Formats: sequence, structure tokens, C-alpha cells
Amino acid sequence: MKKVAAKGAVIKALRTRLEKLSTQKEMANEVGLSVRMLRKIENENARISLSTASRLARALGVHREQIIFADADAALPSKGHTVVLEIPNFEAEVAKLLVNDEERLIPRNDFEYAKATKDEASLYKDARDSHDVECIIEMQLSDSTSAYAQELLQVLAHQTRLQRDILAKIEPAAEIAIRRRIRDLIVLLRGNDVWIYTTVVHRTLPERDTLSPEGEPREYQRRLVIALAPPGEYGEESLRVPVDNGQPYLLRPLKKVLEKMS
Repeated sequence: MKKVAAKGAVIKALRTRLEKLSTQKEMANEVGLSVRMLRKIENENARISLSTASRLARALGVHREQIIFADADAALPSKGHTVVLEIPNFEAEVAKLLVNDEERLIPRNDFEYAKATKDEASLYKDARDSHDVECIIEMQLSDSTSAYAQELLQVLAHQTRLQRDILAKIEPAAEIAIRRRIRDLIVLLRGNDVWIYTTVVHRTLPERDTLSPEGEPREYQRRLVIALAPPGEYGEESLRVPVDNGQPYLLRPLKKVLEKMS
């Protein structure tokens, strides 16, 4: 998979301004990285996969394009050199990265990188935290795998905020049964070379193909996107998938994002 160079100083600046996930350990756990790797990203503009960039961006509350360099080679430190970003030079490093940072239009129909999963706990939690589920099928399914996939989607959809009573408390025994069935279906699908890739999209409503007029009321919803596809041919665990942002939006310059978080 293509790798890109991370804007380490920007990632560190955004992380340290968060109320939650502000420590390297918390952020690393959130996005599935080792603390050592996160430190390398922040201090050396390390190359990362686009799926890792997407997870980092989601945790930081910004778009993926705001934390990666367009020209990966230009962002790499010279051989044997480690960039140490400590205050007060740290803010200067951030300022240099923001020189050409401008407001940009992000289209309604974009793309994300979904990550392969076999963790029923994370699937269950993502479904409970989301308003709805969208499925993308990237392969031909047999009668049996179609049945497994359909049941999995039904189970997950029933957990979403739009289909369940969000005020009703689920009993532990019921949750265990649901999670066990999700796990069984994952095993059955993977046993037939059908992998499950997931990502989360934060959508803005009402749906429209143009920028919303100023003052129009907006609603924000969280969508769990599930893609069914074969295993990565070369061991890849990520898959590029189309996503619907609900409506296009203007990507705020990072300078404004950082100022708001200060």
C-alpha cells in the first residue's frame, strides 16, 4: 500500500491540545500503533499508510489531508538525522508547516481506507456508537457467504442508534449473545475468504451536493462503513472504499483549528 509522510509537528500540536487522547500512550492505543511508532511519526515525519493517516486524523478531529505531506520525499529528514521538536522550537516547526495551509473544498463523495477486522467487540461498539451501517461488497458471494453477510449486517444494524431504543439498557447476557454471534459470523466469512473491512464516517445532513447556505440547520451523524472483500493479495489489511460525507464542506485551515483548540 502507498505510504505518505506524516506532518509530525502538526500531529503533535493537535494531540497535545486534546482533552482526551492527549498523551502519546492514549493516542497510540486509540489508533492501534505502538508508542515508539507514534513518537517516530511525530519526531521524524515517518512514512505511514493512508489507513493509519485516516485513523490518526479521525482521532485528532481533522481531515486526513491536513496531517500528511503531498510530497512525501520532501518531508523526510536527512539520513541519520532525527528532528527533535521541543518547545520553543516546536511552535516554530508547526508555523513552517502551516505556511501554505489554505481553506479547501472536500467533496460529498470522497474515499477512506477501511481496516480489516476480526474483533467482534470493536464491531459491536462501532455499531452501537453509529447512527446507521453501510455495506460495500467488493467480491462475488456464494449462497452461504451471502447468508452470513446478510445476517451480520442485520445484527449490526439492529444495534445502531436509529434502530434501537438508545435509552434502554441492554442486559449483559443479551450483549454476550449478540457479540458471540457476531464473532461466529466473522469466523464463517473469513473461513470462506471473505474479509471484513471497516471505517467510520462523520456525515453532515441534510444531504446535498453543493455547499449548504449560511445559517442552514445541520445535523451530524456517524456511519459505520463495512466492506466485504477478499484478503489482501500481498497481505494488506486496508482497503480503499467510497464514502458519502452527506454534503461537501470547506476544510478549515489548520491554523484556525489549532487556535480553536488552544
